[in-house]
Amino acid sequence: MIRSVRGRWMRVPILLLATACALESPQPSPAAGPSTGEVRLYVADRYAGVFRLDPNTLEVLDTIETGPRPHGLVASPDGRTLYITVETSNALLKVDVATHALLGQVDVGPVPNEPTISRDGRHLFVPQRGGDQTVIVRTDSMRVVRTVPAGREQHNSYTSADGTRVYVTSLRDSMITVIDPVALTAVRQIRIDGVPRVMALTRADARAYLSLSGMIGYAALDLGADSLVDRVTMPIPPGTPPPLLDTYTHGVLLTPDESELWIAVYATDKVYAFTLPGNAPLADLTVGQGPHWFTLHPAGEPLYVSLERAGEVAAIHRGLRVVQRKAKVGQAPTRILAFTAPG
Repeated sequence: MIRSVRGRWMRVPILLLATACALESPQPSPAAGPSTGEVRLYVADRYAGVFRLDPNTLEVLDTIETGPRPHGLVASPDGRTLYITVETSNALLKVDVATHALLGQVDVGPVPNEPTISRDGRHLFVPQRGGDQTVIVRTDSMRVVRTVPAGREQHNSYTSADGTRVYVTSLRDSMITVIDPVALTAVRQIRIDGVPRVMALTRADARAYLSLSGMIGYAALDLGADSLVDRVTMPIPPGTPPPLLDTYTHGVLLTPDESELWIAVYATDKVYAFTLPGNAPLADLTVGQGPHWFTLHPAGEPLYVSLERAGEVAAIHRGLRVVQRKAKVGQAPTRILAFTAPG
């Protein structure tokens, strides 16, 4: 049974800080790369660094050595540079996409998680999972230029399509901080009835779709009113073991035309799709153990999903709504990112 209800949420109990890399998922990076060139597909493995995959076969082509627990991946707007956060070393790494050479690194504080990059590519915004600051780094010098208070136990950050806002989620304080990426200051904070896990922003920056702790489904956040206005929920199957940090639903991806919303349900090994507007069910696929994070091929097909507990990556044909292929990738693949780099 799927249920859509308008109204406010009951508050989910606040989660204690966990230094483990948490479960979460994205919308496509604001750094989509050039319009023509070579498609690059990367996935972070909890134990084995960052793998480059063949976007057609999912074969592992190369490995970027990061040390254990790489977390977030974001590409520069020109597709030439990949930035990686590493939880165990508190580092932000700058890597040349063509050669995988390390171009620089900087300490960004305790347990850095999913970064985002400004539309002009000048600044990176790095949430601290183990602190209460979002760390802002200049990409040319790889120096920290400012920190912005953004709540405790921050997890994911996102840049709006027009580049005028950066959003940072806080698990411990159940809120989203909005940062001006030019002034490098917080402009407002949005309190959430629930613990925000992953967001997907609409192009007009009018709405965000969220996964929240403790439920299967998603909620819609009105960014004009700063309130939850809709939700789609499905019952948790009896006997389902509680996942790490109560994250039943993990990945969230909004397609570029904003007609489909895909969610990865880590607890039940399924992914679901819904049509927008209206929240009508579109797809219900069993993909493998622990679907964690989505990324979309720049051409729109396929949709890639990391399967953390299975140690696999899967490619889904959205149009046909079938799993096209799966491949063994490391031990515990988590964050995954596809973008176009210069050919």
